[in-house]
Amino acid sequence: MTNASTRLSLTALRRALARILDPDRGGPAPAPVAVPDPVPVAPPEPVPDTLDALLERLIAGITDRATTLAMDGSFYHEVGPAVNGDSLEAASAEDLLAAAFRPGARLLDFGCGAMHSRPFIESLGYAWQGVDYLDSVSATVRDDVARLGDAVRFYDGRVLPFADGDFDVVWAMVVLHHVQHIDLSFGEIARVLRPGGKLIGQIAYLEQMQDYGTFNFTPYGLKIAAQGAGLRLTRVEPKHDAFVFLLRRLLITLTASDDTPFNGMMGPDGVVHRSLIETGRRLGLDIRTINLLRLLFCTHFVFEVEKIAGDAP
Repeated sequence: MTNASTRLSLTALRRALARILDPDRGGPAPAPVAVPDPVPVAPPEPVPDTLDALLERLIAGITDRATTLAMDGSFYHEVGPAVNGDSLEAASAEDLLAAAFRPGARLLDFGCGAMHSRPFIESLGYAWQGVDYLDSVSATVRDDVARLGDAVRFYDGRVLPFADGDFDVVWAMVVLHHVQHIDLSFGEIARVLRPGGKLIGQIAYLEQMQDYGTFNFTPYGLKIAAQGAGLRLTRVEPKHDAFVFLLRRLLITLTASDDTPFNGMMGPDGVVHRSLIETGRRLGLDIRTINLLRLLFCTHFVFEVEKIAGDAP
């Protein structure tokens, strides 16, 4: 039988062993470790919206809502036959000019100005002839023009100084908005074209800021002007869309600099055209109708007008 003193000795022994094996056992509770407050992390700086990104988001926000196509029937029936129904690749005026070339062809550069198009035209093989209003030629290039002699002719804006059927092609690159006498000018163009000859170029029809601009032809307006002169509109291609072009022009006008974020969005391969093409495909539209949709929202379009063989001017 264990007496009280023996039990106390065993208890003391166990406590001593416990202190050796676990020195923290039985001691005062450790002081709580202070956990530092988390260091606040600043939210990332927002990426500033650039003008081109804002425009792209706006166009996407609109086209994403598309459910159908509401287009005037006259636009489809009157302009549609001249619009490409086989390809969504928009031809440029230069493409049409190259396709129209034949050996020995003579070309009239209508409204030639500073003759920027001449090197390209002659590189295709055309015999180049320029014509313009005298007042429209910049004073800085008048001496150069004068040295060319008859290679550039000046006229009064009414009767072209050339014989009937003198040219295979008349080139009108963003100049028809300067015409002051529509019927007379188209009649004169028809007169100097040979039968089967072509009027090829580009029109700015939603652009209001051209010097001495008079008439802004729509595709249908060009068709009517051509018909009145015995010509036929045979080709219309979309060019610059209105949204990018006019916003770019606004920025240029207010900053006097053409270095804008919209420059890379210009033309028929830009974001607006791509969005309209994707939307048209999603709606199940055919190629011609998609191209008409693109044309509907262009400030500029490319055209080809033909003088049908045997037609009188």
